[in-house]
Amino acid sequence: MQFEGHDGPVCSLVELGAKLVSGSWDGKAKVWDTSTGQCTATLDAGAHAVSVAALPTGEIVTGSQDKSLRVFRGNECMHKVENAHGDIIRTIATSTTSLLTASNDNMIKLWSFDGVEMATLAGHQSFVYGVAYSDDGQKIFSSSDDCTLKVWSTADMSCKQSIVHAGTVWQVHFAKRACEVHWEVHFSHGHEGCPLPNGDVVSACGDMMLRVWSCDPARFAPEAERTTQREIAEQANIAAAQKGSSSVAMDTATDISQMPSCVGKKNGEIKCFKDNGVVYAFSWNQGARQWDKIGEVVGQQEEKKFYEGDPIFKAGEYDFIFDVDMGPAHGMRKLPYNKGENPMVVAEAFCNREQISRENTDQIRRFIMQNAGVDDGGGGGGGSNSGGGSAPSSTPSPAAAASEPISEVFPIMQPAVFKDGKFEQLQAKILEFNGQVDESLRLDPVEVGHLTEGISKLKMGVTSELRACQQEIIIVKLGQWPKDKLFPVVDLWRLYLAHPVSSDLFKGSDRGTSHILQALDFIGADVNGPLGLCAARYLANLFIYQTNKYAAFDKRELIFKTLSSALNTTNKHTKVACMSLLLNIACVLHESSQPPKAWDLASAETCARLALDFLAKAAAEDEDAKVRAVLALGSLLPRDRQGQGTVAAKCKDAGLPAMLPALETKMGAKSVAELKKLLGV
Repeated sequence: MQFEGHDGPVCSLVELGAKLVSGSWDGKAKVWDTSTGQCTATLDAGAHAVSVAALPTGEIVTGSQDKSLRVFRGNECMHKVENAHGDIIRTIATSTTSLLTASNDNMIKLWSFDGVEMATLAGHQSFVYGVAYSDDGQKIFSSSDDCTLKVWSTADMSCKQSIVHAGTVWQVHFAKRACEVHWEVHFSHGHEGCPLPNGDVVSACGDMMLRVWSCDPARFAPEAERTTQREIAEQANIAAAQKGSSSVAMDTATDISQMPSCVGKKNGEIKCFKDNGVVYAFSWNQGARQWDKIGEVVGQQEEKKFYEGDPIFKAGEYDFIFDVDMGPAHGMRKLPYNKGENPMVVAEAFCNREQISRENTDQIRRFIMQNAGVDDGGGGGGGSNSGGGSAPSSTPSPAAAASEPISEVFPIMQPAVFKDGKFEQLQAKILEFNGQVDESLRLDPVEVGHLTEGISKLKMGVTSELRACQQEIIIVKLGQWPKDKLFPVVDLWRLYLAHPVSSDLFKGSDRGTSHILQALDFIGADVNGPLGLCAARYLANLFIYQTNKYAAFDKRELIFKTLSSALNTTNKHTKVACMSLLLNIACVLHESSQPPKAWDLASAETCARLALDFLAKAAAEDEDAKVRAVLALGSLLPRDRQGQGTVAAKCKDAGLPAMLPALETKMGAKSVAELKKLLGV
């Protein structure tokens, strides 16, 4: 049985009697009847990712990325706590008398069922991903990105034990007791766990291991295995610390007073000792039978890491290369950072690259500050760029950053694309034309079979794998047909661009130039007909994937030239496709000009001219295309100050402010208000 209804990835589940409660990245919690699969209630739980839990009273509690905690009775929100945490609420655990929340602010909080904060548990050095009660309510267990599993006492809310792991501890589940290693197994992903009936605790770690911890000596792993576990964890954390991480848990290091009684097992073994609150790494000298001091475990941040580069962040050496958890839909993404850079501006650059909402900027800024051990002064400022040496700079100085106006709407972060398709009708039209083309161009029965299978794979989505013979038929063989039979083929190519395998066409030395030029030619050949429409949509869909996007962006001058004449089309759908293409180029202009990269003023002016020319002559029925034109202009304006306000001046000269009220219903009041603010009117 499938439960369908969320508009985003489902990230949290809990059973409630015969019901199932789900939390999603769409900001909603839903209640499902497990016998029918029907949604019986939809709860407004905040924004973005939502965690859910069930109270023993039958009420539902939710925690959201907007930091709010809410308690629902039926469909009604009975209690709401704004800013329950300083960051996203990751997970919620409940007992018979209270509930716990864990957050990216490194904190765990204890709450009453009516939303009264009763205690705060501080001690983790990074995001807290999991939290659980012991069955008797006497202990709390928490797992964190700081590579520790912590055990807390509910009597005084103090941390009684901190168990270091070899990587991020993603989750913890409990039955009754916990203390020492029982056994460990290999696990494929390290993101889940399950409670055991015998009272042990399970931790799921980023090193692809599940570990089960017990207080029962009869179930302890052999001493050698437990020692190996501790050494692996300690070695991994020391290595991480030397590369700029803060994962080493100070409360787990052996006090230096015990050093004389600690004998190394092999020459070169590394061990941490704590001296007056400072953790030092020592190496065992087998010949001298003593521990040789290596140095303080604070992270040798002068050691650079190489980053391969992308359109936003230059290739080269960086002080830090962070793994940023983008959620189940996108996984982990790399974020390079140098000491001295402005965390706020680096966060904005990351949002631009990943095409995510600017609402995430502050969270990413705090992530950088926390993991790099820097302070930007609380307002996104920062010191001078002291990265030094050959380390590339991906961000401007604070003064340069301050010159750019901040907008919650612009630039548009998601490309305007055309992913929907009627695959059966499309295939039928291609097969119809297959009987009409010259025999030398006709698909034989085997090739028709490959085509049918390939279209079925595209219909399945991005997880399907297209065989080389299927791609050959779709891209090469069908591409040889005459232009009067090509429009369903080009429409199939448009849908092919929604599949990641399409990036292979744009990775060569010519970066798919022939494909782009062919599509531009089709627009000119049939600007008012179906071939021109399908070709314009094809070019817009090039902006779905990074490789394809920048291949198209590099040909923007040719695209501008084609659009200049294509916007005279009488086909309103082609106008929408052309303005979508222009909007996508405007977004990449912003994305690719992250300082110190220069703002491409010439391209920005051309883009603005095309949008304004279209708005000046667009008909009343072209409302959708006009909205895209205005969004393109809005996406140019945040960087426009680098060009002395040229685009804003052109917009005002063309009377754009006077056009906005008529588009407010379609665009939304907030977008119109933000655009006026950027224009200074």
